[in-house]
Amino acid sequence: MESYILKNTEESKSVLLYQEKKGYSFTPKNGSYRVEKITVLNETMVECILKDKVINKYNRLLQIIYSIISGGNDDETSGNVLVTYTEIDRLRNILLNRYYQYLKREFIEEYLKKLQVLEIQLKKVHVMELEQEIEMEEEKGRGR
Repeated sequence: MESYILKNTEESKSVLLYQEKKGYSFTPKNGSYRVEKITVLNETMVECILKDKVINKYNRLLQIIYSIISGGNDDETSGNVLVTYTEIDRLRNILLNRYYQYLKREFIEEYLKKLQVLEIQLKKVHVMELEQEIEMEEEKGRGR
């Protein structure tokens, strides 16, 4: 697809070609009625937008893990652990595949390390939870 910028001057009518830039496109939330798609071409603005998205998703993961660690219903905890694993994997795949060309390498590596630490902590919590379930089942079996 070729794109053109027309230059309107009285001196001459020349057509300027410009190079197609890779930009980040997204659809706005429900607040806008006439705008269907926004494409951002400024690299620093794209980087800021995507960094904010990654940070927000990471903070949401932290909140889920905190709620798992702080306690709650056992049935909900096991379900939340699985949801958290899938969310960590999803964020890792987004960083490596979709946002890799827009974000700096250092930022991606930093958040991949943070995700790895979260996954290790989540495994510890899951193992402790399974140990408690095994102990409870053993205690129930002894009472005959």
